[in-house]
Amino acid sequence: MRRSVLRGREAERIPLNSTKNRLKSRIAELPGARSTRDEFEMLRGYVADWRRYRRFSGRAALDEHSTCARVVMDSHRIEKGLALSQPRPWFGREVLERLAASVEELPDNRDSHVVHAKSMALGAVDDYFDYFDAELGPAPEWADDVRKRFALFLGLDAREGGIKQLSLPGGQLAAGFDEFVASRESVRSYTDDMVPLAEIEAAALLASTSPSVCNRQGSMCRIVPRGVEADRILKHQNGNKGFGNEASHVLLVTHDLRTMLSPGERNQAYVDGGLYAMTLLYALHARGIGACCLNWSATKSQDRGLRREIDLPEHELVIMMIAVGHPAEDARVTVSPLRSERHRVGIR
Repeated sequence: MRRSVLRGREAERIPLNSTKNRLKSRIAELPGARSTRDEFEMLRGYVADWRRYRRFSGRAALDEHSTCARVVMDSHRIEKGLALSQPRPWFGREVLERLAASVEELPDNRDSHVVHAKSMALGAVDDYFDYFDAELGPAPEWADDVRKRFALFLGLDAREGGIKQLSLPGGQLAAGFDEFVASRESVRSYTDDMVPLAEIEAAALLASTSPSVCNRQGSMCRIVPRGVEADRILKHQNGNKGFGNEASHVLLVTHDLRTMLSPGERNQAYVDGGLYAMTLLYALHARGIGACCLNWSATKSQDRGLRREIDLPEHELVIMMIAVGHPAEDARVTVSPLRSERHRVGIR
């Protein structure tokens, strides 16, 4: 078996069973290689990352934890669809059928992660049928079949998923920090009014005070108003259907890889960029501006497509997009209950 390492426009073939010294010598020949030791450590780091993700991520570990993750993900998809200003009638057949099958796979125990997943699924499904039964009347045959499958779990005490009204409508502000943090919710229903650019710029400036490794401040934000340019960006992201084009602005958060200096910092841009994005969300929330994170868990082809679309420099790493706008008066948001077993005290 042989592996390719790009060398300019040509591919230099390196056997997988190369010795450490031979690999180091080849690495030293790569364009831009400044330190053989650094290059080798960076390669080892990325291989270790790949191995860990390949072995332990939910895509590979088919156990009750990964099943719970699938249940929560699909439950949230139902919540998100219900939170739109105009949900598509009886949307999500494939998701609901898959969700029913996943819930049936869960063990019959009271472990917190299992109870959390089931309660979120049942809450989301309950609200789904309550909403469409009231709005549209009799359900299609496939939906009745799904309802019957979930009826088997009616004895569960807690049903925490679904939708609710926005906690602080009309630009109201929270009284204290605890209430402020707890009241931030992802908003997917907006008015037609445009958010003043100065307000978003002020929030982005405040986000720049976020912690960054050695204060290098590599995070940045592009602000794109609703229209053709925003649509060009949004078409490369998978989770904004039904509301992205209604947002006042789309924000593109990136991080400059030129601020990362060592092999150990190969993933630090995501940490710094995530801190920046969170502060930005809080700064928007403090101004009564609704926002919804649009994740960039992208494949290589998606990333290349966005870069070509907007001529994004190669040295900028995409962290996420954020849809922003003034919340609609009757905006609904997802419940998305919190897990209870995530906190650990001390080190064992």
